[in-house]
Amino acid sequence: MNSIGPNKQQYSSAINNKIGSLPLLPSVVSQLLVLSPDDDDFLDQVYHLARQDPTFSIRLVQYAAKTCKSSQMAEKFSLKHAIARLGSRQIASIVASLSLMDSFEPRNQSDRNLWVHSVQVAVIAKKLVEVMPDLHLESEIIYLGALLHDIGRFFIFQAVPEGPSRIDENRWSTPAALLDAEMKTCGIDHVRVGADACVHWEIPKAITDIVANHHNYNLPTDALDERLLRLRVDIIQIADFYSVYLMNQPVMVPDEIEQEEGYEEKQIEILATELAEVILSTGSVLPEKYRSIIPRTLIVQRKNILVETGKILDALGLQE
Repeated sequence: MNSIGPNKQQYSSAINNKIGSLPLLPSVVSQLLVLSPDDDDFLDQVYHLARQDPTFSIRLVQYAAKTCKSSQMAEKFSLKHAIARLGSRQIASIVASLSLMDSFEPRNQSDRNLWVHSVQVAVIAKKLVEVMPDLHLESEIIYLGALLHDIGRFFIFQAVPEGPSRIDENRWSTPAALLDAEMKTCGIDHVRVGADACVHWEIPKAITDIVANHHNYNLPTDALDERLLRLRVDIIQIADFYSVYLMNQPVMVPDEIEQEEGYEEKQIEILATELAEVILSTGSVLPEKYRSIIPRTLIVQRKNILVETGKILDALGLQE
């Protein structure tokens, strides 16, 4: 008898039970996620909501204090100071990150690597949106979709402690192969799990749609809303690829190598070739003009991406 069969059913049940037992997001958090950062009184709304949840307020202040270089200034932080320091464009992502921490505090290196990847994809996605302003993509939605894109893997790792090693036994090397490996091992893949979790958590639909489709390469693009989702998913898929690319590279390239004549251009050329394959295989609808801008942006921003990711992980208490 195939030994994986019974385990697959047990794993699937454990994962579904994990979703079912997940506490709903605190009311304050749910309300914050649907606020618009473009509202003139956005920060005031955040302040009044946060005051309703003392525990959340404390954590928001602690997060802001960790991002402050001066320890003396950090000690004087109030809730208003914290919100003003973090700013309207960061609040929603911090709220989501702190909420994730409540349920998925890392227990081992696999968990920690997944956190690094999730934060890194969000940081990369934000950089990509910044260099494509004429597409009018909402950076907050993209950032949150990127941060939560692999939330299903968090559930699998928590519900099936040996999940990473069991899934890796199937020797996956592409997103499609990963989904297949998860199905063979757990009877369910992380995309379905993530989408179900977002619905359970009442995450806004625009973000849930990104999570539910981040490995979908056949999205329709006839209607305006369909094309918008395809563009959002394009960004996540490219950011996902580049995060894996970075995590397989040395953390920091020695300065003497980076300063070699032609080094940066060579790296851009290598990445452009690999990204061209990704874009072709995903059915991307990104305008042609960005297909040369993207690899250059990612290589030039490499150190900034690593540093920004590290700062966020540190503020969340996730740095080793």
